[in-house]
Order: sequence, then structure tokens, then C-alpha cells
Amino acid sequence: HLSLTKATTIMASKAAAAAAAAGRYGKLWGRGHETFSPAARRILSVKGKGATTYLQGLVTCDLLAEPPRPREEYDVEAVAAKVTAAAAAAAAENKENDGSEGNGGDSSDAMEPVVPVNFTSKMRSACFLDHRGRIVTDALLWKRPVGADNDDDIIEPPIDANKEVEYLIDVPGDAADTLLSHLKKYKLRRSRVKISDRSGDVSVHAVYGTLNAEGTPPGYVAAIDPRHPSLGMRVLSTGGDTSDEKGNNDNGGDDIDAHERRRRDFETMMSGYFPPSNGTYGVIRKLSGVAEGSELTGKTALECNQEFLNAVSFSKGCYLGQELTARAHHTGA
Repeated sequence: HLSLTKATTIMASKAAAAAAAAGRYGKLWGRGHETFSPAARRILSVKGKGATTYLQGLVTCDLLAEPPRPREEYDVEAVAAKVTAAAAAAAAENKENDGSEGNGGDSSDAMEPVVPVNFTSKMRSACFLDHRGRIVTDALLWKRPVGADNDDDIIEPPIDANKEVEYLIDVPGDAADTLLSHLKKYKLRRSRVKISDRSGDVSVHAVYGTLNAEGTPPGYVAAIDPRHPSLGMRVLSTGGDTSDEKGNNDNGGDDIDAHERRRRDFETMMSGYFPPSNGTYGVIRKLSGVAEGSELTGKTALECNQEFLNAVSFSKGCYLGQELTARAHHTGA
């Protein structure tokens, strides 16, 4: 009976520590990392003076406001309090039964503080809609000054819509060409905004099992996935596009070689702490019920739970496809 009680106390303490370590967002997956191939994730660029105003009229999120935090799965303080009370009760019973002090008394010390998760405007989730209000694709938007290469140059609010900036649009590969055509379709001829495909000089990575996206080295930008932390930390390799090693193969071989170099560099940097885990993102995403790219095409944002993934603002001004989204939200029709 005593060993069972002590085991219960230890399990309760570990449960409390796990709840705290999850930082209010449920289970964290094992440590690992992967680099997405250019076919899986593409990077489109929208830059120039007026880029924010241009995109503000095309995306469902509000680029002029701080993005909301992902919804918390539970009140971790309440859960921790219950677990601590259960551990204390088990310790008291253990002490009463064997007359000793401290067999379970260290369980409360095992409680870990809640890990802070920083969500900033450096990356936000969004959807692009057509004129009917149906999804073209989802995307992750990175905003930075033109020519920036690391987190030190990322723009934080207050946001100046007229400032010359660049948005790097991290989009699923199966919807990238469609989105590129969509962006060009709504660009005014006299606009100063420039639209391009930067998949050849920017690579996309994901890191799992951490809530810390701070201290990014030069040449990289990183942020916890704004849809939900369980999807990992998203990282862009933004430096090295002017490397002397870059070739001039007319068949596109230089882009492949550059991507492979960035993949190897990232693996070398991460593998000591986060081993390669290719294919993990697809599994986590499906287990989390998060659809992407062509899986969303033709559907409405709300039927795909995009508002729960912080991709939809109901307080911003007009944007393409807003009517159907707003009507569904306010009337359910």
C-alpha cells in the first residue's frame, strides 16, 4: 500500500510538471526537426511600398493589429492546483501510515513553472479567399523590412502600412502556383508592389518539442506556429542567397543545390539537440485536424475552423471574400 501511494504521489507530481511544461497548450511532441522540400512548401514574396495595404485587402487576418494567441486547451493553474492537492493528500496519507516525514513531501517541489510562449507579429496565419468567399489557400505570413535576414530586423507593432516592407508567404506547394496567379490578378498596374517566387533562395524548416523561438542565429527567422504550438516552431533560412557557391544552372540545378546546402547547414546546427524527423509535420498536422493548401480550396474559412487557428479577423476592414465569412460568423448561414 505504501509503495502504491508513493508511486501515485510521484505520478501526480510528474503530471503536474508535464502540465506546466506544456504551457497551457496540451501535449508537446518529441524533439526533432525537418526541412521541407521546395515541392512541399514554397515561399512567395510581396514587397515594396504599399505591400501591407495591398495584402490587407486580400487576407482574412488583420495585418495592422497584433495577432491573437492560440486558444488555451485548459486552465493550467487550476489543473496544477488539483494535482498538487492530490499529491499533498497522498503524501499526508503516506506519512500517517508509516510515521515518516517527507516520503511524498518533495512532490510539490517537482512542480515546474509555466513555460512562457511568445507569439508575435513576425509570423501570422491567414487565408486567401476568392471573390465568392471560398478559400484559395491558407498561408503563414512573415513580415520584415526589405533586405532583412534575421529576427533583429523583424517589424513589431505599431505598424506603418505605408512603410516599404517584404512579406514572405509560406504556402503549401500544391497551392503555390494558384496563389501566385491570384496575387498578380489583384495587383494594380501602377502599384509599386513587387510579387515574386523566392522558393529558390529561402528554405522552410520545422522544429518540434520546444516552446522557445528566441535567440535565432543570423540568417534565420523563427517563431512558434501561430495556429497552435503543437505544430512546432517554424524557421526560415533567409541568408546565404548571395553565397559564392550559388551556381548558374539554367535548368534550375542551382536552386536545388542551394536548398540542399541550407538543409545540411540546418541539420548540422540542430541535430545535436533536435534529431532529423522527416515526415513528422504531416503526422502532427493530421492528428491535430489542421488542413492545408488544396485540402481547403473551395471551402469557406469557418467550415475549416480557420478562426480557431487565428487566421480570421472579424474586426478588420473590407477584404476580398469578406461578405460570406462575416455572414456565416454572425448568422450561421
